[in-house]
Amino acid sequence: MTHTDALVQEMIDEHQLRKLAHRYCRAVDRGDFAALRGLYHPDAADAHGSFSSGPVGDFIDQMVAARPYLRSMQHHVTTANFAVDGDVAEGEIYTIATHTFMAGDHDVDVVVGGRYLDRYEKRDATWRIAERAIVTDWAQVHDPSIRDLRHPVTRDTPAGSMAADDPSFEFFSLLRPSPQHD
Repeated sequence: MTHTDALVQEMIDEHQLRKLAHRYCRAVDRGDFAALRGLYHPDAADAHGSFSSGPVGDFIDQMVAARPYLRSMQHHVTTANFAVDGDVAEGEIYTIATHTFMAGDHDVDVVVGGRYLDRYEKRDATWRIAERAIVTDWAQVHDPSIRDLRHPVTRDTPAGSMAADDPSFEFFSLLRPSPQHD
């Protein structure tokens, strides 16, 4: 393989890993658990602290159980660093994640700045997460929530949803949820 060929392959691999990180954000934020499962290898591990640590299936089960208590979630990817060696790779993905939880008569916002420490494997020509560990660098809790949509910039815009009634599902024809959307 020439130096140029190796560089092109590295760019392709990093592009696919970056897309994997972005698909994770959309799947978890929209509650598309079938798509989320497809981003991990079946034998993957995910360490989300006391929320869930162990097999990826346990993490997804916890996400399903938590969903009725979440009004909204947004995961934002910022800096991403990858190292690729053939069919294995590592990534450190910086994130800011916002969560609005329903807490009885009010909502609570939890905003987390952190990182995903990932190990990836390319099996059958497809990159997937083999292992993920969450690092929290900072967090803020707003109890009660500080959500305020009265400003003209936000007033009368469609409300986002973590369910199939989210405006994106009607708007998009190419970015469709997986057929088994939970």
